[in-house]
Amino acid sequence: MSKIAGVIGLLLLVACGMAFSADRASIIYLEGDVTLDGVPASVGDDVAAGATLRTASDALCEVVFNSRNIVHMTGGTVLTFDPNQLSRGATLQKGAIAMVLRNLSAVKGSEVRFSIKTSTTVAGVRGTCFLVKVEDDNNTFICCCNGAIHLEGDGGAFAQNLRSSHHQEVRVTRAQSGISVGAAPMLYHTDADVEAIAARIGEKIDWTKVDQQP
Repeated sequence: MSKIAGVIGLLLLVACGMAFSADRASIIYLEGDVTLDGVPASVGDDVAAGATLRTASDALCEVVFNSRNIVHMTGGTVLTFDPNQLSRGATLQKGAIAMVLRNLSAVKGSEVRFSIKTSTTVAGVRGTCFLVKVEDDNNTFICCCNGAIHLEGDGGAFAQNLRSSHHQEVRVTRAQSGISVGAAPMLYHTDADVEAIAARIGEKIDWTKVDQQP
């Protein structure tokens, strides 16, 4: 896959709808050196709530949970899943992820399905497919590949909605004056990259419509 590198400060709240029973997560693919809770990982390893995955700079890792949700991690990524319930979220310490989420249920009384936490931004996602990349300490690239996202800064520093059937990209920039959001060109990934990730869980991306749950 094209290089996708991480997120500066995002809390990605992903709303995608379908029920599941118990969390079942495992590594389905890896290249290079990947560790799971500090131990060398292998394809087929179970990933438990609270687990931490680390990829070396030239490594890749893909985790599937509840059959139809996939996390694609590129090199130099550190990701820790929610300690209470893996399917509720994860903390991205560094690096990059791309996700296609097709089998998640909502928290009672909330539209939130999945959360990815970093340091400075909140993004509420209603849709299935997105990626994030930390370009440097002060710039984060975000693509709403197919779906809808509400971006919001800490303390209401900014708010912006993204909605797209075929990629909408922004760059979140932190400066002394505060955090701002500006349009960005399409970078770091292609349609084929996203389609390949979706295909790993038997899904297809329909680029003609926004994949958004009510």
